[in-house]
Amino acid sequence: MMGFSILFRRLQLLEPRLRPRHWLSLALALATTFLVCVLPLTVQAENRPASNKLPQRLLHEPATCIVGVYIQDMRDYKFAERSLYASIRLWSVCPSDRDSPLTDLTVLSSNGIRMGEIHSQKVINKSDYFTNNPEVYWSERTIEGTFFHHWSSTNFPFDRHIVSFEFEALKADSHAFVITPDYAHSGFSPSLNDGDWIAGDFTLSELPHSYSTNFGKPDNKDNANGSYSRIKVSITLRRAHVTTFVKLCVGVYAAVIIAGISFIYNTSQATLVSGRTGLLVGCLFAAIVNMQKADAVLGMSEDVSLTDLIHIISIIYILLASLQTVMSYLRCESGQEELAKRIDRKICLPIYMFSYAVVNIVIIAYSAIIG
Repeated sequence: MMGFSILFRRLQLLEPRLRPRHWLSLALALATTFLVCVLPLTVQAENRPASNKLPQRLLHEPATCIVGVYIQDMRDYKFAERSLYASIRLWSVCPSDRDSPLTDLTVLSSNGIRMGEIHSQKVINKSDYFTNNPEVYWSERTIEGTFFHHWSSTNFPFDRHIVSFEFEALKADSHAFVITPDYAHSGFSPSLNDGDWIAGDFTLSELPHSYSTNFGKPDNKDNANGSYSRIKVSITLRRAHVTTFVKLCVGVYAAVIIAGISFIYNTSQATLVSGRTGLLVGCLFAAIVNMQKADAVLGMSEDVSLTDLIHIISIIYILLASLQTVMSYLRCESGQEELAKRIDRKICLPIYMFSYAVVNIVIIAYSAIIG
């Protein structure tokens, strides 16, 4: 503004002697002075971000604590009861002794658990967390008991199970407090590989969980749904052996092979027909009993597992062998004994055995691939 005053005074002193070109020079100088004074203010105003356009997280950064998870023990995998036992140790690193989420923690999918006492210490901060704090507060807590898990033995014995544990911080909603996972130090004990199972693919993640209610909080004027920070840990289990599968299926395989031997029987005599029929009935009964035994071991389920499919296919093959026995007997009754014998031994027996082997190889290989 001082530039405008100086120009105005000079204009008054020089007005009688000004020529047209002088007027043009003064106009250009006046315009330049105006731009120099006003343009920086305009640029500064344009570069200043509007508060209502900033992300909500920048307007209000939530508090956080580092939380780690270590799976100490997992056992007692009960497929029928859909449960397992686990012992899990959690710890937190916080800048304040009042921020630890372990004090207000909800354990999801728990059938019956025991939560141990919280042990806290004020320690010197030598980690990469909260670098501005020379001291931090470290706390730990152990949770053990039975957890719910929906076991699926559809692809037994090649089944892989992703067991997950979730812990939710109730200290405040996710707008005020979030959990930061401790990726570097979380993990699981090598003892989980107990010989029957192989554990691996350990993952740790934080995720907000939104509810369809605000739980009636009076300070929630907008009636917004409640959202809380959760930490989720997952680990994959797969079987180390196929011994149980062999034990469950060897009986039904033997029944099918014996049913195939019945094609060698000559159906021209009534006593042999009854013997062949009795053999097939015994094979069918053995397959059904073996299927019930497999269900008792693996647990009843609405899904059709690999063992169920093998038993169902075996029962169908035994029924087909029984149907062929009737057809062979009718051919013998009509005087075609040699034709009936040739069809049973040269055609039906090879097709029966070969097709059954191929079908089993295909379904077992498919289950092994998809797990």
